[in-house]
Amino acid sequence: MGWPDDLKLRSSMTLFDAAGAARPAEVLERGDGGQRDAATEAVLEGWRAADG
Repeated sequence: MGWPDDLKLRSSMTLFDAAGAARPAEVLERGDGGQRDAATEAVLEGWRAADG
């Protein structure tokens, strides 16, 4: 999978994993060694902080 699809997949799987979906961690492990997307994590953290 080439750019930018690899970035989209990692970001999507990070979101699905954060939402508690069943299998995104497996996809991340297979495609990126389990590494979640740092930019997506930062956005999620900002939303969590805004919620209080």
